[in-house]
Amino acid sequence: MTAPRLLLIDDSAEYAASLTRALRSTYRVETAQNATQALEHLSPPPDAILLDLRLIPDSDDTSVALSLLQELRERLPNSPVLVITAYGDIDQAVACMRLGAADFIEKGKGLSELRARIEKALAQARMATRLRQLEEELAIVEPRQLIGESAALREVKEMIAAVARDSQVTVLITGETGTGKELVARAIHASGPRTQAPFVPVAIPTLPPTTVEAELFGYEPGAFTDAKRRHLGFIERARGGVLFLDEVGELPPETQVKLLRFLEERTISRLGGSEEIHVDVQVIAATNVNLGTAIRQGQFREDLYYRLKVCEIHLPPLRERREDIPLMVEHFLTTLRAKGHALTGLSAEAQAALERYDWPGNVRELRNVLEAAMLKASLRRHERIELEDLPLDVVTGASGRLEGQTKPAALTKSSRGPRPLEEVLAEAELAEVERALSACGGKKSEAWRLLGLNDRFVLTRRVRRLLERFPQLAAHFEQVQRAFRPRNKGEKR
Repeated sequence: MTAPRLLLIDDSAEYAASLTRALRSTYRVETAQNATQALEHLSPPPDAILLDLRLIPDSDDTSVALSLLQELRERLPNSPVLVITAYGDIDQAVACMRLGAADFIEKGKGLSELRARIEKALAQARMATRLRQLEEELAIVEPRQLIGESAALREVKEMIAAVARDSQVTVLITGETGTGKELVARAIHASGPRTQAPFVPVAIPTLPPTTVEAELFGYEPGAFTDAKRRHLGFIERARGGVLFLDEVGELPPETQVKLLRFLEERTISRLGGSEEIHVDVQVIAATNVNLGTAIRQGQFREDLYYRLKVCEIHLPPLRERREDIPLMVEHFLTTLRAKGHALTGLSAEAQAALERYDWPGNVRELRNVLEAAMLKASLRRHERIELEDLPLDVVTGASGRLEGQTKPAALTKSSRGPRPLEEVLAEAELAEVERALSACGGKKSEAWRLLGLNDRFVLTRRVRRLLERFPQLAAHFEQVQRAFRPRNKGEKR
């Protein structure tokens, strides 16, 4: 078995040499003294990375290392980064973990502990990779189970079955964000003759405009400054299977021309090359915008639109098929229970609120809300999801008021879509702190013990950071805000 490849980034050549000698019996260690050198060691990706927090000699500046950490996590999401430093403190550790570091290690901890922490990070990375593989395998089957029995969804399923019989037809899937457009694309792939070939999803908005063409069509060595070797684009990687172009309306104009030519001739030329390469692939595109409007505004080619729209499948928003919500809720709750949540279900009031809410974020928002509600209910030791476990958006969007409280303008559904999960979890945490304060008569000295913390200062710092990061939540937790607001100098506690 090949030893794991370890990249050590440290400005101290002496320390790097010493650590390399200590680790080389277990790992293949490569070293870099700065960010520029480090970026030269990323292909193929190392199995793990050790990053010194202070890459500038004789300086306390950590900005270079933090910037490099962020870039490493973006470019190598499967390679864990362990930050090492001789001068660690809790704030630095928190900053690194927020940027995606797998661990934060002080240099004086000893070789045996360092090895143990590296092995733990490698094991977690292997587990995450295996989980992703399993999810991809399951995704081939699960899209067949589009949840719901409404007339609108039955029509979508009939369209999927019809399209799956013709593996050459180009498909355009339309619908709002979160309606499940990729799910439909995967269902077409899973139901048709191309199911054993690749399904290659491409999220157009995530690609820098200057690289879209190179990523789609590939390039030859020397095509541009950084083109060191041949690169197969997404189209070639999907050969024999399905290419899914998500948010196709975001394609730059020059790339629209090349995509149109490919759809007409089924051949491509890599950037920097002259060879015409035939590629057999089914193209499925999706958009959440009105391409007709984009055409009138000169942002999308009309001829490309009609090439993509050989067959159109429209996914209705969740608010137009409310009868599917109970089935979807049960499906998501069953999935969450399989992950270890032990709740029995949800109350009639919570169910009614879910069915009345308009769901601007559609299916994706419903799933996220249920996951966060399960966490809240577990923290509160509920046997099921209650109305109070749901976000204020959902409850007040359904009823207009929550326990006599008018919904703030900032949370009206007209101005808000699905919220980031971090914000939802922050709301759950603040709600639990509020409950603890109420149970203790507003005494922080007792509340932190009730919450199982060892130090009241930990609670104070945590709450203040949450309120600073999500100020829009402060109005809903007045008792928390009063108890933890910073006090002016000389003010009595």
